[in-house]
Amino acid sequence: MGRLPAETGVRTLLIDPGQAKRVYVVSEGGAVYRSDDSGESWAPATQGLPEGGVEALALDPRLPQRLYATTPAGVVYVSEDGAGSWRR
Repeated sequence: MGRLPAETGVRTLLIDPGQAKRVYVVSEGGAVYRSDDSGESWAPATQGLPEGGVEALALDPRLPQRLYATTPAGVVYVSEDGAGSWRR
């Protein structure tokens, strides 16, 4: 894990309701990042997502490991493992 790139604007910020230290962000450029330590460090969470980035990110409150991402083209991707990997 590392830091978010310098001057990264945040488009979306989500906090896992079951694990308050787990945070997800979508940058202004459409990259997805995940932190497991309340934002002290970050890792890219883009495995399986297309180039061109993510427009929006949503978390299933009943199953917080499940996230949904939409691309600017309107394609929906799902992650069942807390943004470890994504599938269309």
